[in-house]
Amino acid sequence: MPSNNVEWDWPTITGALLAFSLPLTLLVPDFSLWTVVPKVRVTRFHILAQHFTWFQLNTAVFTIVLLLFFVQLEIRKRKLDEMVERVMLVSQAADKTVEEESFKQAGAMRACVQLLDTSAEQYEQLVLLRQELGQRGRKQGPPGIDSSQDIND
Repeated sequence: MPSNNVEWDWPTITGALLAFSLPLTLLVPDFSLWTVVPKVRVTRFHILAQHFTWFQLNTAVFTIVLLLFFVQLEIRKRKLDEMVERVMLVSQAADKTVEEESFKQAGAMRACVQLLDTSAEQYEQLVLLRQELGQRGRKQGPPGIDSSQDIND
């Protein structure tokens, strides 16, 4: 805030005076604001000095808009092509990974089948061994326990 205690805002007062005094200038005869305002001379460029018909102007504007539309379509097409290319790369990588995993799974399945075959053979051998031990045990029999003898002796 300024150090002085002035309650007047001079730019606002000046703008208000101009806004309210401009309509009053219409009451003064033969007075125009355009005589007070400095003039600026506008020169035409030679390129713009040509005369065009409305049909030619409309055709030029339509052609420019059409070209801009085609440029936009081409940009969108290229973006979509890039997106499709990225998706195809990801899809190919996924297919390759799935193929490698299927080879790994096939190898694991072969190993599991071999383990099952081996365990089946081991089981058959254990069953045959049990039968053989069972036959030997029947022939020999376990040692008998004589019940007549006193255990406390």
